[in-house]
Amino acid sequence: MIGRSGVAKVVPRLGQETLVQGFATWFDPTSARVSRGGLMARSERDELEEAALPAVLVRRNDLPVPLAHPARSFFGGLPKLPPQFEWPVAEVTANETPETVALTFVAQIDLAEVPGSGWSPLPKRGTLFFFCSSVFVGEGNPPCRVLYSPTGGGAHPGRSPPPNLMPLAGTDGDAQVRWLDPALDFHSKVEFKYPLSFLPFRDVYSDQDAAGGEFMIEELCRVLGPGEPRAPDLLQSRRARDYEKDEDWPFNWLLINYVVRSILSRVQRDLTPGSYYKPITDEVATELKRLRVGAIGWLERCRALTPMDEVDADTKTAFRSWWLDVVQAYERIDRQVRTYAGQIAEDLGYAINHTIRCMATQGDDACDDAPFEYVANLERQNHWKAPTVEEGQRRHFGTALHQMLGYGSGPQDATEVHLEDMLLLQVQGDAAFFDWHSNIGCVLHFWIDRDALTQLDFSGVAATYECD
Repeated sequence: MIGRSGVAKVVPRLGQETLVQGFATWFDPTSARVSRGGLMARSERDELEEAALPAVLVRRNDLPVPLAHPARSFFGGLPKLPPQFEWPVAEVTANETPETVALTFVAQIDLAEVPGSGWSPLPKRGTLFFFCSSVFVGEGNPPCRVLYSPTGGGAHPGRSPPPNLMPLAGTDGDAQVRWLDPALDFHSKVEFKYPLSFLPFRDVYSDQDAAGGEFMIEELCRVLGPGEPRAPDLLQSRRARDYEKDEDWPFNWLLINYVVRSILSRVQRDLTPGSYYKPITDEVATELKRLRVGAIGWLERCRALTPMDEVDADTKTAFRSWWLDVVQAYERIDRQVRTYAGQIAEDLGYAINHTIRCMATQGDDACDDAPFEYVANLERQNHWKAPTVEEGQRRHFGTALHQMLGYGSGPQDATEVHLEDMLLLQVQGDAAFFDWHSNIGCVLHFWIDRDALTQLDFSGVAATYECD
């Protein structure tokens, strides 16, 4: 480990010496260097090599897949639980209202697909199922459960969600996607399904240290390659005027539906008494009600058409014109309501991505009907980007990095507090997830006591959640 002073310190987890030695032999790390005087000298790099722990990167698919996809390890979707397992429940609090709900399903991992034969402390066979609250009130320890089955990940069909499954981000939670209706929209409670792949790497414990940061960059680039050039998120960096000139959208009626619902949800909220720090004037109320009438009209048109139907050119023009009128209306009432005009453009980018994800769940070729530039933009968010020196030091990269085993990383002290535990899974904030866990500066960990892991007792797994 490298402390804040820059002095190297070896801190292997308790009981992992043999594990680390076996892993070191497999990876053949750099041996101790010889000083100019001919004696063996230990540098910071040597300390890092000695303290490096075996770990596994968890990489997701760029786009989601249908629920029926045969993946045995995946984020989101529906768990393939054995029939004797109940879907875990817990008391969750969103906006000060506690309720007992079925927890959000986060991941299923078939351990036979995870590399590590000969060094991994994980079971060689079986499946882990990760559940957690998708409400993070502040930071700390969200309710979670991890279930283990000795059967493979494809032994059982996907479990239908229970009726008390919590909406993503909780009932009326701050991070909830408000234009999705929990009573109507499947993905308001269930994340999209992303198959997973696994890559072994060496993990080091570093704390804002140049040598540790360099080690991590070298190791990640060894496993993932040098990385793609950086490019801005095409949709989230756009302004309304950019969308006004873009003739590619709306490309189907499902997108129109989501865009209209996002606008309607903001209008309804702005019309709600007490939703802003000051009451709205009659003029503002009249304007908002006008926008509401227009949104309802578009929703009625959506109901009469098939969601994936293409939108004709005249309707595209008319819808973009209406959408721009909404933006201009919010510009006129700026600072008089909770919503600001820029959020309307942000919502559109989010709705486009959500629509493409929905299309991807229909099959391999379904996204061919969406503009190529939009699909490529969504895929690119998951690609490994060429890392910077600063990112290496902070251990915070522009690409979400998920992992099993090793030290893990986080913006606060979870990795230090749980230094003697095993890291079952680290899920970094990722655009694959909804608002509850899409912030790349936030990290969700699942930790288990070493002895409990040896006994295959997952009842005491603890989750930690941190944000920078």
